[in-house]
Amino acid sequence: MMTKIKPHGPLPSQAQLAYLEDELAAFIHFGPNTFYDQEWGSGQEDPKRFNPTKLDAREWVRVLKETGFKKLILVVKHHDGFVLYPSAYTDYSVKASPWRDGKGDLLLEVSQAATEFDMDLGVYLSPWDAHSPLYHVDREAEYNGYYLAQLKEILSNSAYGNAGKLTEVWMDGARGEGAQKVNYEFVTWFETIRDLQGDCLIFSTEGTSIRWIGNERGYAGDPLWQKVKPDQLGTEAELDYLQHGDPSGTLFSIGEADVSLRPGWFYHPDQDNKVKTPKELMDIYFTSVGKNGVLLLNVPPNKAGRFAEADVKSLRGFAQLQQQIFGHNLLKHAAVTCKTIAGKGAAVVDNNYDTSCEPKAIQGKATFIFTTPQPISFNVLSVQEDIRKGQRVEKFSLSYLDVQGKWQKIATGTTVGHKRLLSFSEVKAKKIKLTIDESRGIPAIAEIGLYRQSP
Repeated sequence: MMTKIKPHGPLPSQAQLAYLEDELAAFIHFGPNTFYDQEWGSGQEDPKRFNPTKLDAREWVRVLKETGFKKLILVVKHHDGFVLYPSAYTDYSVKASPWRDGKGDLLLEVSQAATEFDMDLGVYLSPWDAHSPLYHVDREAEYNGYYLAQLKEILSNSAYGNAGKLTEVWMDGARGEGAQKVNYEFVTWFETIRDLQGDCLIFSTEGTSIRWIGNERGYAGDPLWQKVKPDQLGTEAELDYLQHGDPSGTLFSIGEADVSLRPGWFYHPDQDNKVKTPKELMDIYFTSVGKNGVLLLNVPPNKAGRFAEADVKSLRGFAQLQQQIFGHNLLKHAAVTCKTIAGKGAAVVDNNYDTSCEPKAIQGKATFIFTTPQPISFNVLSVQEDIRKGQRVEKFSLSYLDVQGKWQKIATGTTVGHKRLLSFSEVKAKKIKLTIDESRGIPAIAEIGLYRQSP
């Protein structure tokens, strides 16, 4: 049921809404750096070192799908310029390696697996290319043409993507010390992406549908607005601005929180005992998805082309934790009291994002009161706005009715957006109240949930 309030501010595209609903995406960094045991290549690495003898892209996608990930972004070309598919525009690619006798195409293998398991697929194509002789300020037009040609080569190939569809293009803004300050023709690149792949999400330093969250720890700001002013972005954008967004922003731009499962982005054998635990991943989930963002978690394959056992074990533990915590909404059978101007209060506990209600503000506050059949013990709150009408909530609070009949405040939060999670000391109660304390217009609340996270 769509609500009747007018849209407020910039609204998400269908692709942006789908990404927020998916919540989890996986990054895969894999290339010469894996075989040189390094993070950044010089562009002079020998392609003959690239030879993952047991590579199984199907296993990558299967594991990610089974552990709750909805999208995979493959680093097709990192800063070293080595390309993981047989590009017609450079010889510095898999065709110069012994892998698959020089006839391999990793992007194709991942695409076939993504299609089989119905996994969204995106590509990372580094604008900085340390290998290409065209990457020089005196040859900007030639280099921009080279990059554009590779974009077209990937995006126009119906064999790439999930059934030919690519959902995200990742343009890293990094550039190494001493690298040429080549100016990129972003406008042309962006137009090409949209022409060839429609509503395809774009990550870049510019005003695009996805922005960097400002750190590589998987940590979003508080508050977090999924909107910005394009003139505040670019390579010199303030990290604080990226982290928090802008309540007066004119462009809907998702803050994507990227972080690696290991200390490095590429696989290093000496980091096998430094893999993030399921508990650490859950903490990151709360600080990314739980703050109205999306989580892009890097899972780097080893030299054989497989996920390490420790990585798979951690991913499976993380998936189990998600199910243990969020598998059952303790408010599912609660009676809901809320004065509304549209929709019914019960819509917020029906486990259906497509139904929502618009609470009536009384003295500037809107309230939802939940009465459960029996007292419940809980320590996690989840709140979701229907952001198809715009992000509005600025401040909210949670209270419970104590045995003396007085409301006791448990927790407070700022922005909500697509999803906001709060954790707090465990409380047992039968009557709970969620208050929207401040909002930019009437909010549309889609879902509210209470959960219990075990110690």
